[in-house]
Amino acid sequence: MIEDVHFHHGGQLDRIKQGYPDQQLPWVDLSTGISPFSYSIDVDVQSSYQCLPQGHKKLIAAASSFYGVDNGLPIPGSMWAIQHLPLIRKVNPNTVNDIRPVLLPRVGFNEHAKAWSAWGFNIEYYENMPSTDQLERVQACIVINPNNPTGVHYQKQDLLKVHKKLSDNNAWLIVDEAFMDLTPEHSCIKESWQQDLIVLRSFGKYFGLPGIRLGSLMASEAVIADAKKLLNEWSINSAAQQVATTAYLDTEWQYEINKRIKVNSARLKKLLESLNMTSQGTDFFQTYTSNQAESMYQHFLSLGVYVRLLDDQSGIRIGLPREEDHWSRLEAALKSYIKLNIKPLNTVS
Repeated sequence: MIEDVHFHHGGQLDRIKQGYPDQQLPWVDLSTGISPFSYSIDVDVQSSYQCLPQGHKKLIAAASSFYGVDNGLPIPGSMWAIQHLPLIRKVNPNTVNDIRPVLLPRVGFNEHAKAWSAWGFNIEYYENMPSTDQLERVQACIVINPNNPTGVHYQKQDLLKVHKKLSDNNAWLIVDEAFMDLTPEHSCIKESWQQDLIVLRSFGKYFGLPGIRLGSLMASEAVIADAKKLLNEWSINSAAQQVATTAYLDTEWQYEINKRIKVNSARLKKLLESLNMTSQGTDFFQTYTSNQAESMYQHFLSLGVYVRLLDDQSGIRIGLPREEDHWSRLEAALKSYIKLNIKPLNTVS
């Protein structure tokens, strides 16, 4: 049997548990940044599983209403777009012979780099913002806004300037907006109809239902047409369509959950600040940068609190607790770490 290959992501609690067999307390999983306040599936999905998907018209209409654009393509998770956009670029007659590199953030969701590398593209990295020189010699640039896992937000106008420079050279700007839902002022989604601008959105993170495996690809007609060639009528299962269609249109739930996420996000930041831990993040998570992040991570795990250690071990990302007990466990883990005189040395300016 082929052994499973594990990548550095949050949400791998079963694997984490194997390293701590003596842990008796219920695990608190704060590793993903996905909203812990899930949309309630109170529709009858049993019938959905008993038939093949019947097209996406209702889902498309509901998503268009939610996102405020009509150029979106439903896809089986934003990960699908991350994995397939390199292929679309590689086989398109207009770009098939393009040998320029692809530009990615030095710190960011690592599946982007994995996908472009898998299709044979050369990768270059930028630190904070791509330089003019870099933009002039690449065929695609990926920006994660807000960045996962650092939490950095980019201004929309700055990204549109980046897009202009890239498009002038027949190059793509791909904006991964998986954590954008509560900060629409930064979104490029309304401009995603333009040539060479591609925006990715996630259903699961905001609605707290990552198992649905649903996302949206917003782009020009040409890119959408190429993406459709890789999909079929059954790419998004019937249950996912039914649940998402209801959730996209449930504005009352969205209003209440927006307030709830904002309150809990402020609470998390305030908790860290009370312990002199300066963090940066989104409404869904906070990232604390420290040169002792790895020891903090191990200490948390020893107490049954699972957070996300950044790939370069420069910090930890902490998602929103759902229950009061989870808040108490997180606070106890933070305070006990400091009490052990392993005081965090913050490196965020």
